[in-house]
Amino acid sequence: MENNTIDEPETNLASYLFFLSGQWISILGSNIVRFGIVWFLAVTTNSPFIMSLAAFFGFAPFILVTPISGVFVDRWSRKKIIIFVDFVQAFLTVILIVAFVSGLFSDWELIGIILLLSIIGGIFGAFHTASVDTLLPLMVPKKHLSRINGINYLVNGGIQIVGPIVGAVALKFFIIQDLLWLDAITFLIAVIPTALITIPTVKAREKDQKKESSFREEFTEGTSFIKDTKGLFPLLMAFTGANFFLAALFTQIPILVNKVHLGNEDVLAFIFSAQQSGMLLGSLLMSTWKGFKNNAKGVALGLFFSYLGMFVMISAPLENFALLAIGIFITGFVLPIANVSSETIWAKTVPKDKLGRVYSARRTIAQISAPVGMLSVG
Repeated sequence: MENNTIDEPETNLASYLFFLSGQWISILGSNIVRFGIVWFLAVTTNSPFIMSLAAFFGFAPFILVTPISGVFVDRWSRKKIIIFVDFVQAFLTVILIVAFVSGLFSDWELIGIILLLSIIGGIFGAFHTASVDTLLPLMVPKKHLSRINGINYLVNGGIQIVGPIVGAVALKFFIIQDLLWLDAITFLIAVIPTALITIPTVKAREKDQKKESSFREEFTEGTSFIKDTKGLFPLLMAFTGANFFLAALFTQIPILVNKVHLGNEDVLAFIFSAQQSGMLLGSLLMSTWKGFKNNAKGVALGLFFSYLGMFVMISAPLENFALLAIGIFITGFVLPIANVSSETIWAKTVPKDKLGRVYSARRTIAQISAPVGMLSVG
């Protein structure tokens, strides 16, 4: 269990970037493999409902467990949680590989296994995400928060561009079970930097050390902080609404490309890459620019233009892949502006001894609408 105190921990920017390097490698492997699985589901089922169901089963458990995970992250060792979950995710991928290789299951049975493993992965992923999210304000000085956030979005944007392209090319030479090994291996690679760095601990206020808070008190403390801090709840509601529409649209992109616009996996990779190219440029902007003096303006502008991009996408004529790409590019470009601006507000506002529970409550409230959007559009 980590020692909790509110004293400012020593920041270690180099260690944080080293940690991120392992996470980026893992994210790249996961994106390549995710493209293969998404295409497998789209081609095998040709069903918008199955695509929604797959997204829902992967995301809903994550959202349900997130508030609980935040409390435990504040109590337990973040390093041990991250390492343990990386091993679990690698193990789940190996189970899926064995299911494909064994030849004992039909395509629909394999889809059922994918959905089941998505549920388990989502549960463990909530603890992983809660731990990783809180490392930024713990390890990065406040003056570098916006820039490091921008760099993280920049690299992730590049990964998201490369992932679908590599996935589409790989599917021409490898079957899905061979591709899955990449996910398992990169999960394990991510463990190395995590094991080598030192993650600071945060001590609680002296008055809080006199009595041990109950789980229920800590569970509700995150939402109470958000409610009582001026501006945080309206900020959260803006993202809750945006996540409903983004999830509804992005879940159905494979069906939109394959069934509605009659495109193949190369077109899907092109559309995904257009989105991530926009995110890459938006992240590059935020990593080289200090951002808005008033971060709320960055959030407002980013969300407004993300809706505009979605409107362009759904208005695209049949087989007009260029307009589809333009719409998703716009949305991708402005999301880092909104997200980095929002993240900076939270990192500067939340006390370090409450990071896990507040960030988890924030994520739950912001993303609770996403599963509803996924299912409703399906």
